[in-house]
Amino acid sequence: MNEIRLDLTQFEDKISLHSYIKETLSFPFYYGANLDALHDELTSNTSELSLTVVTPAQPKGAMEGYLPRVKRVFQDAATENYHLTVRFEEA
Repeated sequence: MNEIRLDLTQFEDKISLHSYIKETLSFPFYYGANLDALHDELTSNTSELSLTVVTPAQPKGAMEGYLPRVKRVFQDAATENYHLTVRFEEA
């Protein structure tokens, strides 16, 4: 099983957040850098993957409304894909 820790505490914009996720999770070059694309990549994964997603207690700027949506995508994908396990930590 592959175990990956995603630290989302440092991001204040969507572009850098998705770039980090793409690189860390080795998504393909055509990754769309949006929530639909994130969901598609997470649900199409067929190898065992355990993610720990670290989020800030108080998101900043545009992340205030966006990070809860990102978390929901991870939760939904884990429900749909039995190869994926997701845990959340608050920094």
